[in-house]
Amino acid sequence: MGRAHARLRLPAGAVLAPAIAAAPLWAWLAGARAPAPAAPAWFADATRQAGIRFQYDNDATPARRFVETTGGGIALLDYDNDGLLDIFAVQGGPAPGGAPRPRPPHALFRNLGGGRFQDVAASAGLAVDCGYAQGASAADCDGDGWTDLLVTAYGGPRLFRNRGGRFQDVTRQAGLLQRGEPHWPLSAAWADCDRDGDLDLFLCHYVSWFPDVDRPCYDSQERRIYCQPTAFVGDRSALYRNEGGARFADVSAASGIGALEGKAMGAVWTDYDRDGFPDLFVTSDMAPNWLLHNRGDGRFRDVAPRAGVALGDTGVPLSGMGVAAGDFTGDGHEDLFVVNFSRQPRSYFVNAGRGAFLFAAPWAGLGDPSQPLLGFGVETLDFDLDGDLDLVVGNGHLNEVVGDGHSGVTFRQRQQLLLNRGDGRFADDRAAAGAFAVPRITRGLVVGDLDNDGRPDCVATGPHSPLQVFRNEARRPARWIGFRMEGADRNREGIGALVCVTAAGRQQWRWVRSGSSYCSRSDPRLLFGLGAAERAECVEVFWPRGARQRFDSLPAGRYYLVRERGGCAPDPRLQGRAAPDGPGARED
Repeated sequence: MGRAHARLRLPAGAVLAPAIAAAPLWAWLAGARAPAPAAPAWFADATRQAGIRFQYDNDATPARRFVETTGGGIALLDYDNDGLLDIFAVQGGPAPGGAPRPRPPHALFRNLGGGRFQDVAASAGLAVDCGYAQGASAADCDGDGWTDLLVTAYGGPRLFRNRGGRFQDVTRQAGLLQRGEPHWPLSAAWADCDRDGDLDLFLCHYVSWFPDVDRPCYDSQERRIYCQPTAFVGDRSALYRNEGGARFADVSAASGIGALEGKAMGAVWTDYDRDGFPDLFVTSDMAPNWLLHNRGDGRFRDVAPRAGVALGDTGVPLSGMGVAAGDFTGDGHEDLFVVNFSRQPRSYFVNAGRGAFLFAAPWAGLGDPSQPLLGFGVETLDFDLDGDLDLVVGNGHLNEVVGDGHSGVTFRQRQQLLLNRGDGRFADDRAAAGAFAVPRITRGLVVGDLDNDGRPDCVATGPHSPLQVFRNEARRPARWIGFRMEGADRNREGIGALVCVTAAGRQQWRWVRSGSSYCSRSDPRLLFGLGAAERAECVEVFWPRGARQRFDSLPAGRYYLVRERGGCAPDPRLQGRAAPDGPGARED
């Protein structure tokens, strides 16, 4: 309570960068707030009842080709604008250089309501061979009010424009068709990085890999395993500027991003310094992470070393994979959470202000360097609706033969539900995780309210394990309030908007985004847990191009539509009627 705008104040003489110098701050940070008890919440496997049958095919072979390790992504989107979140899952094999065979199709599971889904990929125009697909993303990149789809695949992305519920491949027309040596794109993230009103695209390019450069690797017992990424040369990622009408120009070189070489896996746009321009954080596998500061003139500068987010706590690069951004400490500034390889700590970077971060994993209970879990997907949610931002982590190893039988490292691994104890520290809540803790192999992981009951659900996919839907069945759910944003310009989903909700005298901050976790896209709506509060006393909206709005006294227990050039009212997609201007609307 009462944590609005509180900044992390540093003791005299504290040094912020590199992050390993932050250790003396733990005693000071530990007094932030006493841990709060967890509210009962359980996740149940609802896959069979949903009618979903799908498994990502990575074309695994005894040769252990490196390209087999990364694929499997999901996007949540309301593709038909009926108010219900649908699930798009990409498909992989056969892999590059593999034996030819028919490629299994992607899946688009239309939400029928009542917890049931139906695969409509073929009728929606998505029965298309995209190559060896890796991940999925979604955004209304042409501003027509219908969410479009992007598939990342070895050799380049594919963009599908949503024409009123049916998709058309517009990759060539959009200027996204790649030529020359193939790239290996993984995650994608959207933002209006130049604030011109439409969405720009960042693509993570992993390593420079070709079938003829693959090599055999072995463990200490001479068993064939997948190579480490250090066996391959890194690549340069790409930034595409939206020229309008879903036509893109490659501005990688002009922006400065194209000069950086890494092994990019996850990306999230976040305005870490609150200057109004979206910045970009990129994880890199056994190479330094990037924090690309947006200079506001179309150019970016990597400030990760100075900010303390490039390396782990021992000063060496970690195996950065999925990433989540959120205000975990309740001070109004976004922190960063990165999952790494087994036998590496999680990377938890707390935003300390003044452009610096603290490596807070040891303080938060996440700094064990011997932990056995290998994470890929990670996402934020307030699963118990107490107002504190929690985390879900999707784990699963690469190799079927791992460790020596005594290390605790396994192939299939449990998924994690990390409960925010109320001060930015976390507890691994196995009881509340329920079915989510059953061991599996996860790559893509997303969060969204699939049944619009105000309780966030999870979906996980990956090789060697089926796609699963985990329904949040909280036994004593608290109150909540949700928002769908509608921008005034071509950024119709309001990507980049910042919303502050005040309830019971406490403020919560959330950013609208499209792209985080790993190779995936979660629900773009914002869901706030209100605890026992019956209403939001005040809701403030800060739009990407500078407009501000305020809405007072909004009752809990419903989703609202917030229009940039309008008001705030119950979401008409869920009400079955047009939205009026709404209660308490005021524009600044």
